[in-house]
Amino acid sequence: MRHDRSDSTVNVTSARLSHTDDIAIRQRRYVITQSLRILCVVLATVLPVPLAWKGVFVVGAVALPWFGVVMANAGPTVGRRKRTSIVDTPVEQPLRIAIEPGRVIDAER
Repeated sequence: MRHDRSDSTVNVTSARLSHTDDIAIRQRRYVITQSLRILCVVLATVLPVPLAWKGVFVVGAVALPWFGVVMANAGPTVGRRKRTSIVDTPVEQPLRIAIEPGRVIDAER
């Protein structure tokens, strides 16, 4: 009996992300925080807003690099998995052939 092995693979839901996926997520977070920092610097210099708003943008520009580095170096990402799947198909049991009681299997026949 042949088994069809072309079915999609099943991901273990309790497993952590791979190292590559974890690094990619942390790099993406770092790029987002640095982009927000650049946006804060640009807004603080270009926008004609009151000084209080410019101060908020400057504080954001100073705090975001620290926050981005801390989040990037925080360690493995815990939580959601990107590729989690649950398969509802039943697992096919292997074919088991029972030997009749009292029957002797002899290799010399």
